[in-house]
Amino acid sequence: MRTILILMLALFSPAAFAAPEGVLENPQPNDYASGIYLFSGWVCDAESVQIGLDGAQLLDVAYGTERPDTNAACGDSDNGFGLLWNMALLPPGAHEAVLYADGQIVAQHTFNTAVLSSGEFANNLDGCAISEGFPTSDKDTIINWTTSMQGFQITEERERVLSDNLNGIWFSDYWEASIWTYTTDCGEVSIFLHANLEDEAQEKDVLRMSGKMGRDKTVLKSTSNDFVDREATLLVNSATEIQLDFTKCEKSYLVSCGFTPAGGRAILKKLPNIMDANTSSSGSAP
Repeated sequence: MRTILILMLALFSPAAFAAPEGVLENPQPNDYASGIYLFSGWVCDAESVQIGLDGAQLLDVAYGTERPDTNAACGDSDNGFGLLWNMALLPPGAHEAVLYADGQIVAQHTFNTAVLSSGEFANNLDGCAISEGFPTSDKDTIINWTTSMQGFQITEERERVLSDNLNGIWFSDYWEASIWTYTTDCGEVSIFLHANLEDEAQEKDVLRMSGKMGRDKTVLKSTSNDFVDREATLLVNSATEIQLDFTKCEKSYLVSCGFTPAGGRAILKKLPNIMDANTSSSGSAP
């Protein structure tokens, strides 16, 4: 009788029902999850693996994919699991994912969701964004909307064209210039330069030029509403100084090329503004 009791205690002890070893790798605690998301991780030697969501849903998980990195923990490598789930089916806010193996809790993580106003599955969307200075300060990362994944995917990493903020007001003798930079569809960086020029003799000119920013130099050309047909090379000498070398200027009957002759050069200094990283509150125009 004692032998039977000992066997029963051994069979029904907590150790006999211990959950298999495993890890819920995605989502991590307090992560944000969106789009068509992959719950994933690994479990050693289980008959079944499931994910519980908010105590309301118990979802069967595909289990048994190769995970060579689990060999040391499990003694074999076919321990991976994964479950694709549309996070737009969950309301925005905090949720709980519980990893079960053979009915035992292996791990539980709280994660967060945020959904689009377009509904559970967004069709016919097109969009992109630029993460500037990511993953390093000299790089930009481009992400584009992917319908099948219901989210943004990395499509390109490229060298940063602009390491300094050129937008703002620039001054020099006879010059008061404004610069705007912008991108179209996450493509090349464009620049627009507008300047009012006036000397001591009250000779005046208005300059309007644009171009695509280059890594080493930028070629600017007159826009259609410039009074003179000009071309110039723009060099960024520093965060507060740019150089314009004019390579072409064809005067019109209205305006001469006195301010911007071919072969001429203008050095412009930036008026500090609150968008510049190194601007102090006492900055003033040169």
